Amino acid sequence: MFQTHYSRVPAAVAALALATAVGGCGGSSGSSSSGSSGGNAAKPAANAGAGPAYTVSQLRAALLPTVNGARPAAPVQSGDYGSLPGVKASRQTLSGVRISPARCASATATGLASSKFDNVPATVATFRDGADGVSEVLLAPPSSMLQTAIAHNIPAGCSRYHAKVDGKTYTYEIKQEPAPRIGEAASELNVRAAGDSSANIWTVIYRSGGLVGAITLVGADASRAGAEALARAAYAQAQKNLV
Repeated sequence: MFQTHYSRVPAAVAALALATAVGGCGGSSGSSSSGSSGGNAAKPAANAGAGPAYTVSQLRAALLPTVNGARPAAPVQSGDYGSLPGVKASRQTLSGVRISPARCASATATGLASSKFDNVPATVATFRDGADGVSEVLLAPPSSMLQTAIAHNIPAGCSRYHAKVDGKTYTYEIKQEPAPRIGEAASELNVRAAGDSSANIWTVIYRSGGLVGAITLVGADASRAGAEALARAAYAQAQKNLV
């Protein structure tokens, strides 16, 4: 989640969006274009072996070109995941967030927050949809890391917690929702800040063949239906370009 797109969202939410999918900004309405979730899983490159199935160039070509007719709001970033400027900036923000109870810090993180993905080929596109935002992340992890990418666990008693940033404390609610049938496996997460309708984050992460994709939406109009529709569209676009 890139900081330039979070002017209307508390810094704590920006950091939590990073932990949710670490990719672009976020947010879309339920009118996001949809695509089929069916079909075969994206096929890894024939010589992939235990390493990445796709190159950065292949991933970049598989991104959604537009969201509701809007092209990316900032230059697409591609390269090793941990080297992307937006990922670095978001991690820096996250380092200044203090979660309480402390044991709930892991509740804010999906598998993509792990530094294990730092050297994985990746690409990120961010879009604006009115006052909200959308991000798409595509990664090509080694086969041994595919399941880790969509793993998530909310510790008992951590569905509601507090985050302190720059002396201000925000209250959050986090919920794992049943994910739509996309690819071989998927997970879905919703994070909300109490008292701020714009701080509403929906993330859908899926894996398919040697690909991991994540869609994140942030904003007052963000919805589960919108996130799932856009995730299906992103999956369909990747299928078309990576088979």
